[in-house]
Amino acid sequence: MLQYKRLYQLLLLIAVTSIFAIAGCKKDNSAGAPSIRRIRAITPDSMVTAALPGQIVVIQGTNLSSTTQISFNGFPASFNSGLFSDSNLVVRVPRIAWDSIPAGKLNTVDVVTLNGTVTYKFDIIPPVPTITSLSNEMALPGSTLVINGSSFYGTKQIIFPGNIVVTNFTVSGITKITVTVPAGITQGGPLKVVGTYGTGTSVLLFNDFTTGMLTTFDDGNYSWGSYEITNNATLFPGSIGKYSHIVSPAINAGDWSWWDGKKSMNTNSATWVPTARLDDPLSSYALKFEMSLKVPWTGSNFYIVKDGNWTYLARFEPWKGRSAGFVTAGWTTITIPLTDFKTKANGTDGTGVPASSLKALVGDGKGALDLMLINAEATAAPAFDGAFDNFRVVKIQ
Repeated sequence: MLQYKRLYQLLLLIAVTSIFAIAGCKKDNSAGAPSIRRIRAITPDSMVTAALPGQIVVIQGTNLSSTTQISFNGFPASFNSGLFSDSNLVVRVPRIAWDSIPAGKLNTVDVVTLNGTVTYKFDIIPPVPTITSLSNEMALPGSTLVINGSSFYGTKQIIFPGNIVVTNFTVSGITKITVTVPAGITQGGPLKVVGTYGTGTSVLLFNDFTTGMLTTFDDGNYSWGSYEITNNATLFPGSIGKYSHIVSPAINAGDWSWWDGKKSMNTNSATWVPTARLDDPLSSYALKFEMSLKVPWTGSNFYIVKDGNWTYLARFEPWKGRSAGFVTAGWTTITIPLTDFKTKANGTDGTGVPASSLKALVGDGKGALDLMLINAEATAAPAFDGAFDNFRVVKIQ
């Protein structure tokens, strides 16, 4: 009896196994062509009609589990097939070269499976031009201006403050535009780049001598300090009115005497950030100024503080990491985010952590600016000869 029972169990196991095997074969053999019903966001039940490059989406349909390739606008996306099922594909929209989209592939999603290919119409949002920096935010008419940014596809126009339109310029790739500053600019404001996929407007302000200004040196808002104020346009061509000239012979190692010679610059109290904006993020603001160097700068350091308080200090030493030192092609705009004003760490000023908030750094929003040239390095520093102008605190995002 026991033998018959064991034989029955064995036959039953064989039968069940056979059924699953047949069902599996039937499933593999009967998988049909893929179809796409919709595309939604990664959040459940959040249908989307368009997506940005870099965004994660879920493609929903049927017969998708054997997918071997997914393309957006003709550009293949990388994916993890472990996130696939027969009805869902989780995928990130890839980066797209918008000036190289294959014919007929604009705003399409192609899914290739072992059983066929399906194409679905879906809008991929192209990025509008973004302006991140200018070589000189105070450039004079007739001078060369470099606009840095991204997505400068099919740039048609550069619009300067006062709606002055320029159509003659050079675009390098999609990240750089070189243009001659036009005549007739009488006001300050943002720049605009008009491209194939829209118009980008800068956060930065061009030719603006008012917003956030601590001193232009023409306004007289500068204080004591060992520096020279001059309007000699021959000494530093491209200057606008008065500027500060800081010059020093070679500086010995460990020389902190910033008050000796012409090695410091100080302003009177001015508004860094308006009272109404003191709750803004610290990362939204930066100290900016224009700088022009006579000789390459290396080996010495500028320490920058507010109101002579060294609790938070910014180290301005862009020559570090440059074997030939730091140079400028005439007047150049320098940007020091307020997050670069840091505490002392391990006995070294300005290497700790930023202030916890904008208020923690700037207090009531007003104060003086102090810029000091020292040599905190272990070796002597070469001579320094440079000019500075238009110190201001402005929004950068």
